[in-house]
Amino acid sequence: MLKDAISKTRQALKEAQQKYSVESAAAIEQVYGDIKNLNTFINKEVDIINNDKALNDRTKSNERRKVLEQAGRKLEILREKRTKSALIEDLETKLADESGVEDESALKFLREREVRDRLYGMPAAQILSHFGKSLFDGSNRLVLDAILNAPAGFEMLPEDTLQKLREVRTQILKPEIAAELDTTRKLNTLMEQIFWLVKKEIDGMRRKELPTSLIIKK
Repeated sequence: MLKDAISKTRQALKEAQQKYSVESAAAIEQVYGDIKNLNTFINKEVDIINNDKALNDRTKSNERRKVLEQAGRKLEILREKRTKSALIEDLETKLADESGVEDESALKFLREREVRDRLYGMPAAQILSHFGKSLFDGSNRLVLDAILNAPAGFEMLPEDTLQKLREVRTQILKPEIAAELDTTRKLNTLMEQIFWLVKKEIDGMRRKELPTSLIIKK
């Protein structure tokens, strides 16, 4: 009964297998298997109901709706089990931890202080106008570090901009973790889209089983 969702998930799996490693794509393969199993459950239960001659049409419709509601609950459990929110949070924490990765030499400190002396008094918009591109692509590490290592109370850019620049720096310092986080985020988004498609299809079938008097016409 989940023909459309299964078809789109199969296509998503093929694309994931082409884009990502075998290990990463396996996450989508697990979701694909989950959805096929859920579809088997729905078909089996609905067939039993439809073949029960002791039930009238109204009762059969009610029973099919209950099966679809149960499938919706199963789907939510699968979504919580398969999506990667906890892993994403863990990777973000690792990426944000800069301890032990920075050069804390006296020469570096003096060079950064010299850069800050030249930037102090310059409006944030002017700093970004001059250095924005090289800051956000990480190519100007000296200015990037000078801005991010400014003493508390002497920040040269707004906090939201500084946070983005911290992410740029940690991506430079920890490329493997940054790459894993990027892939995990993309896979998680893909899985969320798949579960949304399945939910939409189940909800559509469930609505068809509602008594006509309960269906709100738009």
